[in-house]
Amino acid sequence: MRHSSNTPSRMLNIRQASFSTSLVLGLSICLAALGCAGPRRGPDKQVESGVSGMLMGAGAGAVTGAQIGAGAGPGVAVGAGFGAALGTIQGFFKDMQEESMLDLAVRTKEAREVAYAQEVLVEHFKRRAELHPTRDIFPADVFFESDNVKVKPEAYAVVKEIVRLNKNRMPWSRLIVTSYIKSADEDSAYAKYLAEHRAENLSNLLIKYGIQPRRLTARPIVMKEAILLDPADRRDRYSQAIELTAADR
Repeated sequence: MRHSSNTPSRMLNIRQASFSTSLVLGLSICLAALGCAGPRRGPDKQVESGVSGMLMGAGAGAVTGAQIGAGAGPGVAVGAGFGAALGTIQGFFKDMQEESMLDLAVRTKEAREVAYAQEVLVEHFKRRAELHPTRDIFPADVFFESDNVKVKPEAYAVVKEIVRLNKNRMPWSRLIVTSYIKSADEDSAYAKYLAEHRAENLSNLLIKYGIQPRRLTARPIVMKEAILLDPADRRDRYSQAIELTAADR
């Protein structure tokens, strides 16, 4: 009688021990598989998601295997291995989807920048044909905020497009970047500061995007009158201007 009364308890203990041992075995299988897999392409985040998915899947698979095998060791181990594989696959596919969305966002941003730059340049070339067909003069506000010497971020795309148009056109020639500032006092230190730093900063950005430094010359000019007047625009639009000139020597 004593033997029969202890049998269920002993069997329960055996099954619990078997479950624990097999769960550890199943997790060991997935960790060993991860160790053998070696490095993968892509960011560390992808590997981390794969590991996270593997371990979560292994735990879920172990529970399922325990249910299938009624707590028998093989059922737990098989379930853990299957869950690990499924979790890893889900983790990597999730990261691939996120990376695809990021790539799409980057391409969309680049396409918008190019479209903006081309729109600005088309308008510029229309004005050039009407006002100064032999010169390439931009109102300074295309590149700079009022009384600022740093190229504004939205102008970067325009500079990139200018570089694309000029990088291989007459590659032996120099490109002179002239910054014009209108000032009643041609000796104004502030006007000279604006003209000098604008010419230098724009030249440096052109170099950054691909124009060879030997081709560029920065030239600041302070004048009493605007470089030109646009009857279709406000009269002071070209009081501050940027001119790009291709020079053969």
